[in-house]
Amino acid sequence: MSKKIDVANQLRTQIEAAAEQKYPLKAVEMRIAAALLQDGRFEGHLSEKELTSVIRNVVYSRFANQRIAGRDIALVHNIVSIQVKLVEHEVRIGFLVHIHKPIVAFLRFRYTLIDDESPGRNRIILKRGSLKIRKDTRRFDMKSKAALASIDVENIARKELADLCGILKTTFQVQLEEAGIVGEIGDIQLSVGEGCLEVCLEADVRAKQALTPIS
Repeated sequence: MSKKIDVANQLRTQIEAAAEQKYPLKAVEMRIAAALLQDGRFEGHLSEKELTSVIRNVVYSRFANQRIAGRDIALVHNIVSIQVKLVEHEVRIGFLVHIHKPIVAFLRFRYTLIDDESPGRNRIILKRGSLKIRKDTRRFDMKSKAALASIDVENIARKELADLCGILKTTFQVQLEEAGIVGEIGDIQLSVGEGCLEVCLEADVRAKQALTPIS
């Protein structure tokens, strides 16, 4: 059993190291952290590339927290591909999740996020009818089919991955804490700009010591 765990951890480490090279987050996190420490507020934008890295990180983390058939078995998985496009005031997202262990499966997601046009609602919401999910396993792998059915994939997409305010709040709260910055992220306002996501983020934070790079 321990040998299997070691192999899984080794594979997971390789996947995470490769992702850090391809989808770096440190620069944008440090930019936001510095503004929050100085002014208690970050007002700026995330480029298409930066937003891709943020969403990739959140997708990976959300599936890392899933359990198979109610058992405490963490997935070994990878985001094989991800595409985030900001077009015509829409955020168009598509990605492929490959689950390696303890089952073998592929999950394909496509959905679109748009500005909430409700008065006073500066946030992003899921565009009606845009969510498409495809779940694939090997043809006769009934064990994987049954286990995959235990993961509420639709709920993950509708309630978590589509909530950009929640995504940013959770992501940056964790990363700030890892950098030795304590406090709470408060109000987040978002809107889709021309080729970017416009962000206004407020927080009451302080550094335990001199600001250190986020790992």
